[in-house]
Amino acid sequence: MCGRYSLFAPPEDIEQRFGVTFSEPFEPRYNAAPSQSLPVIPDATPKTIEPMEWGFVPPWADDRSEFGFINARAETLAQKPTFRDAFAGDGNDDLRVGRCLVPADGFYEWTETGGNKQPYRITLTDEKPFAMAGLLAEWR
Repeated sequence: MCGRYSLFAPPEDIEQRFGVTFSEPFEPRYNAAPSQSLPVIPDATPKTIEPMEWGFVPPWADDRSEFGFINARAETLAQKPTFRDAFAGDGNDDLRVGRCLVPADGFYEWTETGGNKQPYRITLTDEKPFAMAGLLAEWR
């Protein structure tokens, strides 16, 4: 996943596109960033879009400051202890872990030329919302 993205499509367009309902009022984001509370569609409740903090901390971590990953490699999800349980959906009654969809209508990539970084927003050609794959884990 990217390091920044956008989601400012009208809420009714997002709900219709994904067949979901927002659990809380939608706040458009032109520059969604790690540590912000952002809308996701959890696999466990696929008809609801819920706000969750962007930054993965495994449930077994003693200290959240040691973690806070914002990206994971698809080719190692099943092996890395940090992501393995969430990828497999192996939570229990007390822990919520699993997969989710992260709705977006664009994401940013940067290029560097002459020492200056320039962001470029990438969208679908029709600029409709799409989803990125995500993992979630409840940390206490």
